[in-house]
Formats: sequence, structure tokens, C-alpha cells
Amino acid sequence: MQRLFSLLLPLVMTSGCAMAQAPKAIEDVEPEVTQQVAAAVAKMAVDPAAAPAGEGASLLRACPSQAAPPLELLRRTVDGEERTYLYRTQCGKPLLVSATYGKNGAIKRLQLKAE
Repeated sequence: MQRLFSLLLPLVMTSGCAMAQAPKAIEDVEPEVTQQVAAAVAKMAVDPAAAPAGEGASLLRACPSQAAPPLELLRRTVDGEERTYLYRTQCGKPLLVSATYGKNGAIKRLQLKAE
């Protein structure tokens, strides 16, 4: 029994590590939303005062301020009239950008964190 356990343990460990990999991008069916989020992130890179409270401003220091960073859509969820998008971008290191749109079609909440 112990031999079986010792043989299966490395297999379980490697499959668990494979599951912990970064999520893959999904198809972006709303490119206009992605452009708006990228423009908001670029604005925060130029003007740190526009960044949300917390670590957002410091994470964007490595971003080039002239252009909107490329975003990869990882997840889109709908909760009633709110839509939440999760993107990945590169600003020196991988960052996750979460944007929530309200019923008026504008960005209601924008959050940045390290991946």
C-alpha cells in the first residue's frame, strides 16, 4: 500500500501544479469594451492620481504611458445588469485588470493587481 501511495504522490503533485497555471485567454466578443478598459488603464499610467486606491498606481509605473496596454480577456461574467471583465496585461510584470460595467454602460469599478 505504501508503495502505491509513493508512486501516486508525484503524479498527483504534477497534475495539481498543471492546474495552477495561469488562465488562458478567451474570445473577445466586445472589443469596444476592451478598448475602453485599455484607455482607462493608459490614463492611470499617465496620471497616477486617476488610479484606484491601493497598489494600482505603483503597478503601472513600468507601463509605457503613450499607448494603451494590450489586454487579454480571461473571463466575462454577468450579474444582473452588471458585467465584470477580467483581463491580463503586461506592465513590466503580468497584471490582472478587473473592470465592472454598470447598467449605464460606463466603467463602474476598475481594479489592478499583480497576477
